[in-house]
Amino acid sequence: MRMKMFAAESLEAAKALIFAEMGDDAIILSEREVPGGVEVRAATDKMGGGMVPSESRILTRLGANPPPRLVESPIRNRVRDSLLWHGAPERFADRIADAGLNGGFDSGEPGSALAAGLASAITCDPIPPVPHRNIVLVGAPGHGRTATAAKLTRRAAVAKAEVLPVAADLDLTAGGAQLAAYLEKEQGQVRSVTTPDGLFAMLKTIQAANQRCIIDMPAIIPFDHEDMASLQDLLAVIDAEPVLVISAEGHPEDQAEAAKAFARCGVRRAIVTKLDVTRRRGGIVSALLAAKISFSHLAITPFIGGGLVPATPSRLAQLLTEDAPAHVALKGAA
Repeated sequence: MRMKMFAAESLEAAKALIFAEMGDDAIILSEREVPGGVEVRAATDKMGGGMVPSESRILTRLGANPPPRLVESPIRNRVRDSLLWHGAPERFADRIADAGLNGGFDSGEPGSALAAGLASAITCDPIPPVPHRNIVLVGAPGHGRTATAAKLTRRAAVAKAEVLPVAADLDLTAGGAQLAAYLEKEQGQVRSVTTPDGLFAMLKTIQAANQRCIIDMPAIIPFDHEDMASLQDLLAVIDAEPVLVISAEGHPEDQAEAAKAFARCGVRRAIVTKLDVTRRRGGIVSALLAAKISFSHLAITPFIGGGLVPATPSRLAQLLTEDAPAHVALKGAA
């Protein structure tokens, strides 16, 4: 089935455009009013001249009307094409492109429409330099948890605040040494624990001193039920907010399944890493949306100082317009 969005000054004008382009077998999937006219999504089955039997919507047959002056919606199509090039699932691309028209149609800027579409769908909730609660960073192997812990610690120092770095070296992989190296400190200057009881005791000490900390947890396989059960048990007894550190690399469906697994453990915010080494970034945006996880920060450089920026719909739109071929690249998403 071939689907397409049409825009025109009236419903009759839109129908005429659809009829002229798609033929007698065209059907209306949806219609809505927008500034300056209407938008109508239509479909046709080129192979058989009818709808696919599994289609669940109640569809309206088009009549033959005299063809008036008609206008297509190039902004919506360019937003959708850019998201698809960036690896976003088709349903997500349609949702954002449709939602963005109301925000960007009048400006004539596809980038503004993309930012508006994202703003209508996602939430951004950056962590302040001194978080309201202790932060425990969780994530799969190789996604950059330790580097992110160092970046959050350095960011607090730049804001003339103190956040204590803690390495929860529960798997005895010398996590404390790695975190100390990122922060250019001696290993003894970074607090390290090797058992859940040790972590619990350290958190009590930190809380008694009215301080905050960033806890670097060991890697967790999101598809391993025992790993996730252990994480859930730990989070139930410590006073800390779990924040997901997740790479922009990977297959969109794997990213979505991993994000949902962490969401079931209580994760509500995420820091997206490796955006500087990933060209197609649509999958991670759709994955966090599907898991109902807010965007906290974006890691756009490998450097510890200044390596994180607060997530906003405009920044995400800008990342989703970079690197695309010229025929789908957008402007105006700054």
